[in-house]
Amino acid sequence: MTVIVAGIVNKQGGIVLSRHFNDITRVRVEGLLSAFPRLMEASTNKQVTYVDAGAVRYVYQPLDDLFLVLITTRSSNIVEDLDTLHLMGRLITEHVGTVSEVFLQEKAFKVFFALDEVIVGGRRENTTTEQIQTYLEMQSHEEMMVREEKRLQMERAKKDASRKAHELRDKRQRGLNPYTGIGSDSVGYGSGGAAVSVSRPAAEASSRIDTMDELGPTRIAGMASGSADSLSGRKVGRGGGLALGVARKADITSRVLQEAGLPVGAVATKLPVGDAGAAAKAPEFDGPIEGIHVVVEEKISATLDRDGGSGPVDVRGELSVLVNDPHLANVKLMLSPTSDEFSFRAHAKVHKEIFAEDRVLAMRENKPFPVHQPVTILRWRLNNSSGVQPPLTFSCWPNAGSITVEYEISNADLVEQGLCDVRVTLPLRGAIAATVESTTGSCSTQEDCVVWQIPQVSNHVNASGNCEVVLADPDCAASGADEVFFPVDVTFKTRATAAHVRVLEVVQTENGVPVKFTQETQLTAEGYNVQ
Repeated sequence: MTVIVAGIVNKQGGIVLSRHFNDITRVRVEGLLSAFPRLMEASTNKQVTYVDAGAVRYVYQPLDDLFLVLITTRSSNIVEDLDTLHLMGRLITEHVGTVSEVFLQEKAFKVFFALDEVIVGGRRENTTTEQIQTYLEMQSHEEMMVREEKRLQMERAKKDASRKAHELRDKRQRGLNPYTGIGSDSVGYGSGGAAVSVSRPAAEASSRIDTMDELGPTRIAGMASGSADSLSGRKVGRGGGLALGVARKADITSRVLQEAGLPVGAVATKLPVGDAGAAAKAPEFDGPIEGIHVVVEEKISATLDRDGGSGPVDVRGELSVLVNDPHLANVKLMLSPTSDEFSFRAHAKVHKEIFAEDRVLAMRENKPFPVHQPVTILRWRLNNSSGVQPPLTFSCWPNAGSITVEYEISNADLVEQGLCDVRVTLPLRGAIAATVESTTGSCSTQEDCVVWQIPQVSNHVNASGNCEVVLADPDCAASGADEVFFPVDVTFKTRATAAHVRVLEVVQTENGVPVKFTQETQLTAEGYNVQ
């Protein structure tokens, strides 16, 4: 017999626990287990508790409202598999008691330890329930020594911290500078007891620069300052932190169903709940920041025709990571499927083979990311200028002394989450606007130009609109004819991205445990104008 995976799933295909005993990827495991309920429903023989699907076999046993599932090879001995399944079922019942998702998650490690005593390397061990119970109750002298050593280290650290706190308190009471001796001479700002040495911040800044090594610092707008306050002072928000790799898992599930001869069209991919209502807000991230914060930023530029044509489009983007918690520096970022219209380039310190194959961003040789230093680890650019349609196109109707500008949505995908702070600027070239009217948003005259501002444009709100500008003296525009109001400059921003780059999950490199993270995505218009 060869057992690949042992797992517990609910009737909807949700994975409660899983343990794999062979070299298999996590995404593959999730896809296999997620396909089990549909395979069981489609099984024609309801008298047996196994289902064959492609190259694997599902052997299962009900556990109240859940299912204990063994995934084995087709050539495995079904009698031995059933015996192993029943043994695992007894162990789970003994260690958990009431079999439910809540109790299983609370006692997950006990269940894993018990399963590891049953299966080793995919093979059944010759053990009984009593022997496994004895093994689990045994104590490790080495483990006890390690725990005692950690306890002593914690006590010593507390004593040192208390001693230093007393020393600093005594120095303050005597009117001395408590930071004297940390760096060079106590050269500081202010005078008397309030003087603070500037050497310590300089040393900290120097050490942070050194930790960057060859990666080098990069910019994350509005992020570097205040991140610590956000972590400690505000309520923790979930954001997209625990969203699994739903897209890749759906692909694996579809493949399993195809191998079993079942229709694939019924496989639904559930997206994170929070994404649906994101269109109503501006793209800025104003919630609390987790230990891992990801910024996906794109800039789109386009030269549009005044008759409503799109013209050439250029899109560039980058993904940056800020690690606020040193314990979470060694992680991997799982990306969503991206658009084929873009070429991607990972940082030199990123494992490019894994990124090219699985769309996973991780440091080479399992090195950690720099802490408290935002770094850009991925960049991309549009390959073909006609590969992406601009979100807005404009039709301009100029006359001597007046113009009517109309906008329309030309890329529904980019506008699906809404364009925020749309700003259309028409130059006046010294002329004076007598009348400015618009059907959407508001218009005003500012510094020799007319500014048309629309708070939001989406497929359902302000999908189109127009603005009319009439000059006070039509003769002043006669020399320039139609060129008085051009070029028209357009700016906007949105949460959507043209390349569909998004981090679905962040996991620790060593054990694959998911890590909470926050993420902001933003596309801004830069060099977006009508000629």
